[in-house]
Amino acid sequence: MSRRTALLARRATLRPSKPPKRTTAGVGTWPGVQPVWPNLSSQLAAVVEHSSDAIFSRTFDGVITTWNAAAERIFGYKAQEIVGHSSHILLPSGVKEEFRKLMARLHRGEVIHHFETERLRKDRQRIHVSLTLSPIRDSSRRVIGFSTIARDIREERRIRETLARREAALDDLFEQASVGLVIASPDGVVLRANQAFLSILERESKQVVNRPLQTFHPDGTLLDDLLKRLASRETIHNFATEFLTAKGETRYVLMDADGFWEAGRMVRSRWFVRDISRRRQLERELHEISDCERRAFAQELHDGLGQQLGGIAYLVNVLRETLEERKALETRSAARIFDLVRKAIEDTRRMARGLSPIPDEPEGLMVTLRELAAQTSELRGIRCRFRCPKPVLVSDAVLAGHLYRIAQEAVNNSVKHAAPRAISISLSQTNDRLTLTVTDDGEGIGPLSPKRKGLGLRIMQHRAGLIRGTMEVVTRRPRGTQVCCSALLPATEARRKRG
Repeated sequence: MSRRTALLARRATLRPSKPPKRTTAGVGTWPGVQPVWPNLSSQLAAVVEHSSDAIFSRTFDGVITTWNAAAERIFGYKAQEIVGHSSHILLPSGVKEEFRKLMARLHRGEVIHHFETERLRKDRQRIHVSLTLSPIRDSSRRVIGFSTIARDIREERRIRETLARREAALDDLFEQASVGLVIASPDGVVLRANQAFLSILERESKQVVNRPLQTFHPDGTLLDDLLKRLASRETIHNFATEFLTAKGETRYVLMDADGFWEAGRMVRSRWFVRDISRRRQLERELHEISDCERRAFAQELHDGLGQQLGGIAYLVNVLRETLEERKALETRSAARIFDLVRKAIEDTRRMARGLSPIPDEPEGLMVTLRELAAQTSELRGIRCRFRCPKPVLVSDAVLAGHLYRIAQEAVNNSVKHAAPRAISISLSQTNDRLTLTVTDDGEGIGPLSPKRKGLGLRIMQHRAGLIRGTMEVVTRRPRGTQVCCSALLPATEARRKRG
């Protein structure tokens, strides 16, 4: 009901000098109240009578003087049952003091809007109502009573309570989730973070909330790029990266992220963070064990089978020379056996190099990348060069092994799918970071993305993750593809370099 309608209703329900004349609707009319225009009283009575809210008036001693149809429906009393009786029958236990304070405010001439409380129905059921209470004044502006507009808010409260329960359940789900959940602003400032994410960072909420996500990442520019991708409506899936704990330790994570949009504008970003540090550690250990086994097997091939084949080759060569001196017919057969054994020795050495291609020395990565370029040129007929302007010494065999396998996979992918005329392999070092780049002038294989099906690209990305590296595959203009892997040197290697 509008403010003007309520005012007119109050004027229509002023306390009379004698009991009000009853109408069939149960709404009193007051003698001496002159309508502003003809039939005003009947119009106001119709408005009050057909309102969906209970409207009634009473004196300050609590006697009810008017009672509309909605009041009958909400409270269960007929007009003839309650008009002239005390309104205290509507007050449940526990609200008498509250009612007394409301009366005091009305005595001072205040208007009370939307006051939520409880009242009693005729069947003694307590119901929730929203009250708007207004003082009624006589012609001398003296407060002589008050009008009440009561709205039944049982359904509204039920809906609010249901929503509150659901919100509490969602809050509990957010806080108790086993994966890290973060809600951030469009520029990456953390608005809310659950306990799982705080555990990943080993920080308290006050150390994380209202701070940029970039603060907790070793390379803040990487998260800036992710935010730009989210702002372009891209969704991030299974992005491997890391965060730093309060102690500076690295936590490896997989992230999913998307933007929340309103009216065409991203208002929040949502991040789902899974801690895979333990899995990454197990993978590194597994790869290290596998590399150790491959090196041991390669050593056995070289020193065991290779030496035996070398001895056989020596004996066959002696036999060949002896038969040749005697001009025996078996000389050619002995020579043939000698050639076969020598080829077996070459194959054994090649297998040993394939299982453990990198020599166990700091220069090993440069040596094997140079050999990879030479073999590609010789066996594939493609011009392939290795560039390393300054020596790059890598003592960590695991790091060197992964970088070599990434370069090998990139070259194989280029030869197999891009039909290049030339390939370039380059290795460089800037401070504590190594950068391996493989570039070709072929047809291009497109950007690396989670939806791409190529196993080779996935293997390269997986290896880059194992060495805490970043992986980027971009198409060059006008032709070609560039694969770039960047990784930090281990702390011991970095300290040795700085020392």
